[in-house]
Amino acid sequence: MRFKIYLLRYRGRRLAWREVVNGPRYVGDLVSERVTVGEEQFSLLTLRCNDPEVPSPVPALYEPVLLGFSPLALRVRGFERVERGTSACGVVQEWHCELP
Repeated sequence: MRFKIYLLRYRGRRLAWREVVNGPRYVGDLVSERVTVGEEQFSLLTLRCNDPEVPSPVPALYEPVLLGFSPLALRVRGFERVERGTSACGVVQEWHCELP
């Protein structure tokens, strides 16, 4: 199903709603899947564009949790992978998802 996604955090820091609304928004299909990394499995939520060859414009959301929903929108929270030089870490990320 197609959604318009607003990112509610930047590197784990909560953004003001004004910044969220005036910031970038991404449209695509929400796809949920299970991935295996080493011996561990993770739930993954990704936003896929129309062209399957194009990578997702937003990083995937690991271990997503549904925070709430209404007839026209929903919110999910999970962990986003952030690259820092040669290392990586996970930070909290939230998506506000609306019908386009």
